[in-house]
Amino acid sequence: MTSPLVKTIAPSAVRGIPLGESRLRSRYGGTVVGIKPMGNDFTYATADMIVEKGDVIIVTGKTAAVEAFAELS
Repeated sequence: MTSPLVKTIAPSAVRGIPLGESRLRSRYGGTVVGIKPMGNDFTYATADMIVEKGDVIIVTGKTAAVEAFAELS
């Protein structure tokens, strides 16, 4: 069974701090696997990346968790 991937605009809960400090996985049950900064191409997410307003992120995890996280946008 594969985990779903959700593409969404980065919500304020993960913006302005390194992904590793956002505690996304423990708070929401999802993991950011890709980021598309405004005006750039998608790239793999790393713990030290800082997500900004308007960035598109790809999140994976359990279906209910990623859907709930996507609704934060």
